[in-house]
Amino acid sequence: MHKENQPDLSGVVRSAVYLLAQGTPEDFNQHYRQRQFRARASVIDEACMVMDFSYEKRAEFYTYVYNRLVRKVPVDYLEFGVATGESFQAWLGLSRQPESRFYGFDSFEGLPENWQEDSPMGAYSTGGQVPQVDDPRATFIKGLFQQTVDDFSLGFTPKNRLVLHMDADLYSSTLYVLMTMNRHIRPGTLLLFDEFTARGFTDEFAALEDFCAACGRSYVVRARRGDFVKLAVEITA
Repeated sequence: MHKENQPDLSGVVRSAVYLLAQGTPEDFNQHYRQRQFRARASVIDEACMVMDFSYEKRAEFYTYVYNRLVRKVPVDYLEFGVATGESFQAWLGLSRQPESRFYGFDSFEGLPENWQEDSPMGAYSTGGQVPQVDDPRATFIKGLFQQTVDDFSLGFTPKNRLVLHMDADLYSSTLYVLMTMNRHIRPGTLLLFDEFTARGFTDEFAALEDFCAACGRSYVVRARRGDFVKLAVEITA
């Protein structure tokens, strides 16, 4: 390569040296994930619905996804990170078809590791209590993802439009679920992310990018909140 065609990496190298010398490996990783996200975000805006809504009104987002992307057909809805079950029950209310199936995965003991400063290990625990849902289509699978999702995936056969709702927050948990469910993911599968870029943390984004790189997947963004925290993507390959 001719020298004039070589990229100028001096700024990248300086940032890397500073982060490695003054910060932690997590700081280093987060910095470059944010750079990767900014580059990706600059080209995913063209064909997606951008919505503005508060956390309390996130059901508006689910309604759009169901009406416009799922198009009101029966679903196999799998939610990873259920907590008190608000989002889970919102989807039960949206998809009323008897043949729709709903599976919620959670330990109900909170995060298995530290995430953000105000979300340490154990945050979002319900004390082991599973949400009380009076709907025969709903099934809750209690335990860490690493203890439950693989066995479920091996015995599961999708019958309807597949929707995976990722609300695990953590990179490790999100990546594990995507890799384990890869055998069932097809073009047209919808992936929802609840904390895609929460407050500068890019755990779920990083997990999606690494999953796609490892498994040869690609996606398009179909809908998002203005700040990219909540996102719906459709798998295309």
